[in-house]
Amino acid sequence: MGGRTRIGRSWGVLLVALVLSASCGGGGETAGDATGTTDGAGGPSPESTSDPAGESSPIGGEATGAGDTASADLPAGGTPSAADTTSSAESAAGEGTAIPPDGEGSSAAPTEVPAGAGEAFPDDAAAIPDNVYADPRGGVFVDFQRGFDRDHPFGSLDAFCFPHGEPAEPLRATDAGIGAETITFAHMRTKIEEIVDMGFAAPVGDPTDMFDTFTRIVNERCGGVWGRQIDLRLVEVAALGVGGTDIDTLRNAACIEATEDHEAVILVNSTSFQGTAMLCVTEEHDSALIGHQALPAEYVQRGGGRLFTTATTLEANLRALAEYAISTGALEGRRVGVVAPNTPGEAEATEASLVATLEAAGTDVAVFDVLDCAGTSICIGGMAESVQRLIEERVDVLFPTVNAITLPAYITEMATQGFAAGDVRFYNSDFNSHGNEVVSSLIVTFGGEAAGALYDGTVLLVHGDSGRYRLTEYPAATPFDTMCMREYAENSAIGEYYDPRDPDETIKQGMVGLVCSVYRVALRGLYDAGPNPTRADIFAALENLGPVDLVSMLPGSLAPGKWTMGDSLQPVTFRYPCPFEDMGADANTCHVPSDYSELQVKVN
Repeated sequence: MGGRTRIGRSWGVLLVALVLSASCGGGGETAGDATGTTDGAGGPSPESTSDPAGESSPIGGEATGAGDTASADLPAGGTPSAADTTSSAESAAGEGTAIPPDGEGSSAAPTEVPAGAGEAFPDDAAAIPDNVYADPRGGVFVDFQRGFDRDHPFGSLDAFCFPHGEPAEPLRATDAGIGAETITFAHMRTKIEEIVDMGFAAPVGDPTDMFDTFTRIVNERCGGVWGRQIDLRLVEVAALGVGGTDIDTLRNAACIEATEDHEAVILVNSTSFQGTAMLCVTEEHDSALIGHQALPAEYVQRGGGRLFTTATTLEANLRALAEYAISTGALEGRRVGVVAPNTPGEAEATEASLVATLEAAGTDVAVFDVLDCAGTSICIGGMAESVQRLIEERVDVLFPTVNAITLPAYITEMATQGFAAGDVRFYNSDFNSHGNEVVSSLIVTFGGEAAGALYDGTVLLVHGDSGRYRLTEYPAATPFDTMCMREYAENSAIGEYYDPRDPDETIKQGMVGLVCSVYRVALRGLYDAGPNPTRADIFAALENLGPVDLVSMLPGSLAPGKWTMGDSLQPVTFRYPCPFEDMGADANTCHVPSDYSELQVKVN
């Protein structure tokens, strides 16, 4: 293939941070009293549970569905703008995608919905037990719901948790961090205010208040877990590597605080926690870490059943992205570039999955560059030289796997060096939160119109339902998202309700759903481990949870040896300007989702 370089270090860099936020597009519908607050963690009684479910198998089995609701094949068929080489509105408006014509944008624009997606159970309603949630999306979503136990104290769709009585045996201390009365968790919070102070908006709400609120619900309403209270410690993680200390070292320091100073059994994160600090938690200190980012497969394996994510591995996401792009035929006769950061583990994973899959299919990978991050959260070392190589090698398709702050700088550098809209087709993944609309909007916020026009039409293969909240033919929220938002609004001292249909609030609502999802996974595992578990018992219970509730109730599961929960991916298209009138992000960008017929399952 064409030449590859690992770009040298440039010390005169602007140090800014990676902003990580929750999935977009989920959420709770407005309840009549959802904006109220309570002194305690009030909630419905167990008798109000309306959707209990029996046990079955997780999504890992062969997916079957109604009509064309979901495809069990990988990769799925074409996606909007994947078969065209321009990034105009016409190229992004493909079959099955709800994009209103230019000048007629509206959140109520007609959407082509796949067959069966709007019917509860088109031909097999009698086969759905009463205690299984009847997902109106049909198909694979129905099959997925069969695996849940909705009678579980931490599995209901009506409340975050229910009281579950006293254990048959007296509680006792069993392990480090597990006392007779409490068990220690740690919330690893990246200090995103450092990003805001530098002008990078991060409208994700208050993750600390979200974790604290759900902790209060568990302890006050539900009596803890088997009577043992959750002692949630806050550990703050630097967002910037500055003052001569690199970001990986600072993250490892946070690991030490959580695991040695606090003896936390489970660490939870909904913002950003990357690099070798993940191994510090799992490999070196025998604690579990539950987060939401795509992770290098090597780190997941080395975690030994203690490193969990609601997403997939980085390799699975990038491999699926490569296969998807290849399947559309859009790479035939093209010269491809791949750009990665030297964040620990990421460049190696990119080369082993994305680059290797492209090359195995005969794709001409002309450029593979690794940018230097200089120990910080932005990777601009050698950026100008990398863009120059794209020009020299006549690259017309680019896969940029760099982080959320580096990408706007890279696209801006491309525009500065003469790239114009339509010169390059972009493909991206959910890794480094590019599937988040706030992250995508940074392209325009910091690169301006030229950068936005250049990136317009980018196809992203993502884990979440990014942008679907704009399509009124679909519900604003799933029951899980609704429950999480209601529980937070009613029990938080802040008392805010976030409207999932509001572009300014949907990211905050998504963060509530993510915190709710990550925390419930931890609590289900703790409960299933029994009244007096050791750490090993808890970790074994976590990997045996089966199906799990993710934001938007998309398929996800845990199983022995399967520690990444995300079981589905779907294509979305970045648009600038947003074709939905008054529904764009702050920079008037948006993601336009495909319909569910392009949902890929069994990707993990």
